[in-house]
Amino acid sequence: IILRHTGEHPYEISGPDALKLLQRIFPRDISKVKKGRCSYQFACYHNGGIITDGLLLRIDENCYWFAQADGDMFSWYKANSEGLDVNINEPNVFVSQIQGPKSMELLDHLIDEQVAKEWNYFDWAEVTMAGEKVIVSRTGFTNELGWEIYISPDNDARKIGDLLLEEGEKMGMLLTASPGFRGRRIEAGLLSAGRDFTKDRNPFSVGLGKFIDFNKGDFIGREFLLNADKKCLTWGMRVENSFALVDSDIILDGKKIGIVT
Repeated sequence: IILRHTGEHPYEISGPDALKLLQRIFPRDISKVKKGRCSYQFACYHNGGIITDGLLLRIDENCYWFAQADGDMFSWYKANSEGLDVNINEPNVFVSQIQGPKSMELLDHLIDEQVAKEWNYFDWAEVTMAGEKVIVSRTGFTNELGWEIYISPDNDARKIGDLLLEEGEKMGMLLTASPGFRGRRIEAGLLSAGRDFTKDRNPFSVGLGKFIDFNKGDFIGREFLLNADKKCLTWGMRVENSFALVDSDIILDGKKIGIVT
């Protein structure tokens, strides 16, 4: 098991027009996301370039959290919310993730509820841990069994953290930073914002075209993406007897044909 602080924090989008704004921002159909569920989402500019991606949680009927990777989504929400009855706030919630084959065994030991034995991938639930009410989601950035915990300002973060470390240590849990699980992410083909996709690459070129729902109605970038080249231009690469340096050019017969991401 590993414990890693993701460095991510969600913005909260709420109010009567929250769904309308999110339908405008994201290419996937947000109306399909039910309370208690999460959804992978990414946002595009008008020219199809990707701003960032992240995890959307439907907290209530008119309240959503979007835990994002790098990218200025707050300004994007504000810029596209004119005329809508919607609130965009930073709830000061921070996310950490516990990943690995024994992660659900640990969670079941930490909480009072039976969630760890019952929930499905991309579910979220409010649970009791160390006497504190916290939200956990059946998600992670490793493509491994795991869960993420959302610590709010109302929580005693030290109390929860001490319990996590104490009980996790008994199961061999390791504290890791980004390099510690980057290899696992790359093996799984999980994309990194600002590295594997950028404002200059559209979703189709990085293999995310399956997450675009053109039938849901209008959204930012729709017109461009309808007419964009639908071919994926991103592949895994094997390097024999060496390793690939990020941002290195890929040269074939003296011609640049790609770049290492």
